[in-house]
Amino acid sequence: MLFVLFILCMALVITGCPHDENSEGSSAALIIISMDGFRWDYFDKTDTPNFDKLIDGGSRAAALIPSFPSKTFPNHITIVTGRYPENHGIIANRMYDPIFDKYYYIGQGSAPVLDGKWYDAEPIWVTAEKQNQTAMTMFWPISEAEIMGVRPSEYFVYDGSVSHNDRVDQLLKWLDYPSTKRPRFMSTYFSHLDNIGHRYGPDSEEVKSAIREMDRTIGRLVNGLKSREIFQKVNIILVSDHGMATTSSDSMIFLDDYINMDNVSVVDWTPVAAIRPKGDVEPIYEKLKNAHPKMSIYKKGKAPARLHYNNHRRIQPITAVADEHWSISTREYFNEGDHNEGLGQATHGYDPIYPSMGGVFVGHGPAFKSGLSGPGITNIHLYEMMCKILGLTPAENDGNIDSTRVFLSQ
Repeated sequence: MLFVLFILCMALVITGCPHDENSEGSSAALIIISMDGFRWDYFDKTDTPNFDKLIDGGSRAAALIPSFPSKTFPNHITIVTGRYPENHGIIANRMYDPIFDKYYYIGQGSAPVLDGKWYDAEPIWVTAEKQNQTAMTMFWPISEAEIMGVRPSEYFVYDGSVSHNDRVDQLLKWLDYPSTKRPRFMSTYFSHLDNIGHRYGPDSEEVKSAIREMDRTIGRLVNGLKSREIFQKVNIILVSDHGMATTSSDSMIFLDDYINMDNVSVVDWTPVAAIRPKGDVEPIYEKLKNAHPKMSIYKKGKAPARLHYNNHRRIQPITAVADEHWSISTREYFNEGDHNEGLGQATHGYDPIYPSMGGVFVGHGPAFKSGLSGPGITNIHLYEMMCKILGLTPAENDGNIDSTRVFLSQ
């Protein structure tokens, strides 16, 4: 009998028949999918049959709690590095670096986004590639940059015009690769709900329609995995970077009511304004610190410790933080009309202590418990979780695997 088994095993080697790498949770492929601006309660706003399949057969957190500020790039990079923004370097969507004497800004075609010098921490795809696992990214903020000399084996420079279907189909194409080339880690990203949420608000019919569109998109992936008979063999993580809170033109804080705007440069605006005085910091701080009851003012190094927003050189001398639902602007800018996301129907970036800033976490596949509804978790812990699922040794990070162990099957 042993001889027969030996002959069969040798036959597999000789013929090159691939082993099933997805047969065990410890060797299964991992797909992480970000749905920008998908608030923790969006699953309950409309029918979501495809999301329900993943939730019912997997694990769900009450919320994924973002890091401060609850903005897109800081939190996407926190998710894949396990570092707070002050430790990975992307402390805002728009920043000024005094050593580089350059500005960082996001958006399609951004040159700084492609420049690896801005990034101080190791993303999960770099960890994977450094440890001889193949990573491929069909979009994720900064995944198109060379970071620490490493890129994913295959990646795409962000192009918002690429359809939802094409993003999903690329993941499935990668899963069809032969075992020697097939990635262990994959990612994709959708901005649809964030765009709709800013424009129409989180309680709008338009947002409900956008939720259904994302459910349809996830259904395409699920059906593709089922048709390949690997749905139960692939680990899927659904996340979002932040939630969304309504704003109003009646809830405005005008900086020019309190300071001469010619005396400062505002590097980033609402609801977290990064203020760079052109002269002494103290006179500007004194004028702002008690200026408005719905605005907190912090000198650099003096923000509450729980925000982890004190130690990076890109944090400006004064940070102004609006209370939930409030916006920071100037009267001149406001009177010109709604020109940015912060002055629309809703925004994010607020203190993560507000429930409205919570995002989502869902895990499905052999690495996750089935039918588990768990507590809220902070997004710094997901990097350690992904490393454990992939069998990787984590780089230095701020997370702890014990914080996510409740969701894991082992």
